[in-house]
Amino acid sequence: MNKFVHIIAFTILVIFIVNGPKDVSAEIVVVHADQAWQMTDIILKKNHIINWEVKEDDYWSFNSTMFPDGHTADGIPVPALESYSLPGENIGMLLGKINDDMVLSMGLSGSAYVLPGDEGNYLYLSMNDDLIGKFGEGFRDNSDEITVTITQTPRNIVNIGVFVIDGSPDLSSITDNIQEVID
Repeated sequence: MNKFVHIIAFTILVIFIVNGPKDVSAEIVVVHADQAWQMTDIILKKNHIINWEVKEDDYWSFNSTMFPDGHTADGIPVPALESYSLPGENIGMLLGKINDDMVLSMGLSGSAYVLPGDEGNYLYLSMNDDLIGKFGEGFRDNSDEITVTITQTPRNIVNIGVFVIDGSPDLSSITDNIQEVID
């Protein structure tokens, strides 16, 4: 069993070395509160993880009358209604859109894996607000802007072969453990 632990530790080390921070690209984007789905210059890359961060003291407002001092990119804890960019998520939250089907709840910070088929698409950013003005003025009464730092980090997939001699002790427990790690 001790050899199995060494194999796992070595495998994890190899994965960290291969997935090191090489080829990390970072871009800074300004997102205006009064504009829906703003196209960025960020093109998503295959097998990358996209990370984002907004400073906690960076404020914007989905309604400058109700929130003259603004709120963070996490929005306010009130679920958005059906005509909003992402119903059910916080009103005023920073959102990302990869294609017509994929909308990300972003907020102040987080990460997401770029799915196969999403590479080559532009990243769009927006505040979660009423797109058609069904429940108020929509984006017209929004104010301010936030600055978002977006990084894309490669996520390399490494195929590792494990060779086990048939008939060796604890073969079934080793293969079961390997299968658990894979799943």
